[in-house]
Amino acid sequence: MASVAALLHAAVARLPQSPTPRLDAELLLGRALGRERTWLRTWPEQAVELLAEQQFLALLERRIAGEPVAYILGQRGFWSLDLRVSAATLIPRPDTELLVEIALELAPAALPLQVLDLGTGSGAIALALARERRGWQVTAVDVSPEALAVAATNGERLKLVNAYFLLGDWLSVSLSATRPISRRAMCICTKAMYALSPASR
Repeated sequence: MASVAALLHAAVARLPQSPTPRLDAELLLGRALGRERTWLRTWPEQAVELLAEQQFLALLERRIAGEPVAYILGQRGFWSLDLRVSAATLIPRPDTELLVEIALELAPAALPLQVLDLGTGSGAIALALARERRGWQVTAVDVSPEALAVAATNGERLKLVNAYFLLGDWLSVSLSATRPISRRAMCICTKAMYALSPASR
């Protein structure tokens, strides 16, 4: 049986196109073993059972073929949230957290806002705002039923009762479909933030 260190070393050598080959390998091996990355680093000489090694190699082949790690694992961290993602959604990018920071800075916490997140995908921005501002009513909108299902699942897992999910396109959807819209409203076009980033696809 191969050791943790040996498997990671071999995997990194097979990921020359990845900007983060070591991170990719650790995440995939951690998934196969059901372990955190800190465990891998603490026990590099630990032998890996054959079944776990085969699972790891299958995941590695998907990464070598160009599939993003977030899609392989089906999850991605964003803000303080652990979100489910799928091929139906874009992958939340760390720099998109800046948009959440700006929104929080622009609107005082005590201000009761209705927020419309257009093209929500996994719901990352909408759910981050709903988590930070429990007094806001945040509606996540997407034209894709598959993407909206992912966002709604994330909302349910996080138990954010101030987050709502609406199927529709940007031109026809309105908050009035669920409740009257006030003058105090914020609109965020999520997908525009991803349009120029191949890494988010």
